[in-house]
Amino acid sequence: MTTHWLRSPGPATRALMVLTVALGVVAVVLHFTGQGDPAASAPGSLRNVFVFATFVSGFATFLSGRRRS
Repeated sequence: MTTHWLRSPGPATRALMVLTVALGVVAVVLHFTGQGDPAASAPGSLRNVFVFATFVSGFATFLSGRRRS
């Protein structure tokens, strides 16, 4: 029996990992550039959209990695 720790990620999982990292970097950059600006943390702001997209992409990466056998 092979555990999930011994599996190698498939091409879709690798692409999603790269997307997640890129979204996370953009979210962090937007966070630091928007400090001191109340509009940067308003609902629907660009920073919040990127943070949400990062979590959705991370969850999709997790699901794609679990399906790999």
